[in-house]
Amino acid sequence: MFAQTVKIDKTGRLTLPKPALDALGAQGADEKEIVVELTDAGVVLKPAPAATPITERIAAMNLPVADWEHMEREIETGGVR
Repeated sequence: MFAQTVKIDKTGRLTLPKPALDALGAQGADEKEIVVELTDAGVVLKPAPAATPITERIAAMNLPVADWEHMEREIETGGVR
């Protein structure tokens, strides 16, 4: 567990301590998305889930095609007839 007091500047920004950045996977990153969750207990910061590449999402659909070439033919012809 980690706790540290930080200040919020006039524009509403705050600087997270290194252990918090490390926990979020943001240390050294150019840009990193995080989830800001408001709870009854306060604010929770969590790493944003990684976006799944489109090819993995398509593969997970179990489409009725054997391979990419078959899929391209199905798209070109308008699907299975």
